[in-house]
Amino acid sequence: MNNRPEGQACYFCRVAAGEADPFVYENRSFIGIFDANPANPGHALVIPRRHVLSIFDLNEREQADYFDAIRGVKAAIETTDLRALYQEMLARDDLKDRPKEPIQTVLRLAFLGSKPDAYTVGNNDGRAAGRSIDHLHLILLPRYHGDVENPRGGIRNVIPSRADYQRR
Repeated sequence: MNNRPEGQACYFCRVAAGEADPFVYENRSFIGIFDANPANPGHALVIPRRHVLSIFDLNEREQADYFDAIRGVKAAIETTDLRALYQEMLARDDLKDRPKEPIQTVLRLAFLGSKPDAYTVGNNDGRAAGRSIDHLHLILLPRYHGDVENPRGGIRNVIPSRADYQRR
């Protein structure tokens, strides 16, 4: 299925069409892949098959499939041998021109073989929010005790000066 906008080369449309990055999950509206630039072990993406920019542009069918896809990718994260996954990524021919440092860093983490303690689930919905590829993609980032010095504030840390607040 080619969902690319006419005349454009969208990387996530190529992924959704099965032309790049193997799926770890799929349903009728979404696919899931492991990120080749992982921030933590199991870092994965949930991507709509249809080229859509914003979560607010999902149609009713896609909305109905959205949480199913998130749960499916979470299950894939928790049942995958992540050490083997990243070692295989280092050898993948289609990744030979990409930076290897993120994968090598994840392979050295002490908690690599552990089950995630929590998840950060996010969507950079637009360039001003930090999106780098103009195709909706949800980030499912496993979190582990000790992966950052102080996780307080969570997603609020995208604006560091406003992350540390006192709850009343």
